[in-house]
Amino acid sequence: MSVLSDRDIRTALEAGTIGIRPYDPADLQPSSVDLHLDRSFRVFRNNRYAYIDVRQPQPDLTELLSIADDEPFILHPGEFVLGQTLEWVELPNDLVARLEGKALALDTQIPTPGGWRSMGDLVPGDSVFDETGAPTQVVAATPPMVGRPCREVLFSDGQRITADASHQWVTVDKNGRRGGRNRVEVRTTDQIAQSLRVNGELNHHVPLAGPVQYPTRLDLPIEPYTFGAWLGDGTTTAAAITSIDDEVLQQISGDGYAVRRLAYAPHLYHISGTGHTRDASTGRYSRNGSLSSRLRDLGMRDGKYVPRPYLEAGIGQRLALLQGLMDTDGYVDDVAGRCEFTSTNEGLADAVVELAASLGFRPVKSEGRATLYGVDKGPKYRVKFTPDRPVFRLPRKLARQKAAGAPFHRFRAIDVVRDVPSVPVRCIEVASPHGVFLASRSFIPTHNSSLGRLGLLIHSTAGYVDPGWKGNLTLELSNVANLPIALYFGMKIGQISFFRMSSEVDRPYGSASLGSKYQGQSEPTASAFHRDFSNGAKASDR
Repeated sequence: MSVLSDRDIRTALEAGTIGIRPYDPADLQPSSVDLHLDRSFRVFRNNRYAYIDVRQPQPDLTELLSIADDEPFILHPGEFVLGQTLEWVELPNDLVARLEGKALALDTQIPTPGGWRSMGDLVPGDSVFDETGAPTQVVAATPPMVGRPCREVLFSDGQRITADASHQWVTVDKNGRRGGRNRVEVRTTDQIAQSLRVNGELNHHVPLAGPVQYPTRLDLPIEPYTFGAWLGDGTTTAAAITSIDDEVLQQISGDGYAVRRLAYAPHLYHISGTGHTRDASTGRYSRNGSLSSRLRDLGMRDGKYVPRPYLEAGIGQRLALLQGLMDTDGYVDDVAGRCEFTSTNEGLADAVVELAASLGFRPVKSEGRATLYGVDKGPKYRVKFTPDRPVFRLPRKLARQKAAGAPFHRFRAIDVVRDVPSVPVRCIEVASPHGVFLASRSFIPTHNSSLGRLGLLIHSTAGYVDPGWKGNLTLELSNVANLPIALYFGMKIGQISFFRMSSEVDRPYGSASLGSKYQGQSEPTASAFHRDFSNGAKASDR
């Protein structure tokens, strides 16, 4: 199936092949039409039955209520009601439709105060991060949804996120950047795709997040700066470091380690700790608080890497680790202020990417070839970023960073939006005041729906609106917030998208042979599931 564009929707509406009444051309979006809430609601009277029997008609289970034009319908916490669209919708025999929400792919990585989780694993009560980097609670989550039109969003730093066409983002377009205003607006994936470039310039910029506020860790076995410096210039087989900078050695001493020069190699220094302890029963030296023992405990004798607790530590701890890495294997351009970390260890490069992104920077990783005296020594990895805070302690490098004085642009651009095969997606709602949470390994801010962030979950009673459908659409409305929500007649309640099928159907919805239960409905309609148990009913009856 292919999703209809605004041009195709407009043509179908003008030709009468799609019917939406009433219809306002201002409601036409890039790949959908905004729908509005009607004044009728069907509420459940649970005290009238001991349980819901799906085999029996229970006409008194629900009651139909109606509100005036400017009267609110109050949906209380935990309450579930049926509403309906103001619009009457009619479909031809070769189109299906879907009432759209906003969602990300289930495998999208989401940073949380407790570590990385996938979008599909999050449940209400979990914590994620908002755009400032502060923890915020998940207040609701939709079930996985399939068959949605999906897009891959490619950002200027190389990060890719798969989202549905109606998922929302907070962006600043070219007009919003005029005069340094940086005016943000909420836009859907397809709206961004329709205006990706203006005069050849990338139009949409997404603001960078603030440093994420992981809890400070008291269990890190090695002080972050010393560990970062050793990862950069340390000897894998020993607690030793090669350095020509006394200031780096002084920083390590400041972390509580004794530093002693080794006579057998130039610029090689041993980093000790509390010394060895001899086991009285065996006479052997045992591990203790020395750096050598702590490195063994971390498994560093098998190769250098950054353990997860260091990447998910407090802001100051992560910055100290990055400074140790940058003082040893980092570089700064004193003209542009652009910083670069280089290593032949891809795992360390990936750790610097995550550290920099989690601190609110925009790192970009690239791969090249390492050479020594003209001999190819294999791949090397560069991580480039321009920070607005010191990422060095070494005076000669820190002086170049400060001397640059380059303006810091707190944005990443959206480079490409392209159609991809549909994947299961879902949406979470968060308690953040702005309805924003962070997604992907680049900590990119992404947005809730405006109603969803209030704790209102909206779902169409049918997965798809079938070909041949005629009627208003019944909506399932749930309040998962802690406060009542006021709903008003005529407010925007969702977006309907249309999909072209491979061919016309033989039996459209409403055909006599189908016994379609909801064709022509003009008010919120309770379940007619009991008809499936009547004599001669077919499982496909709807």
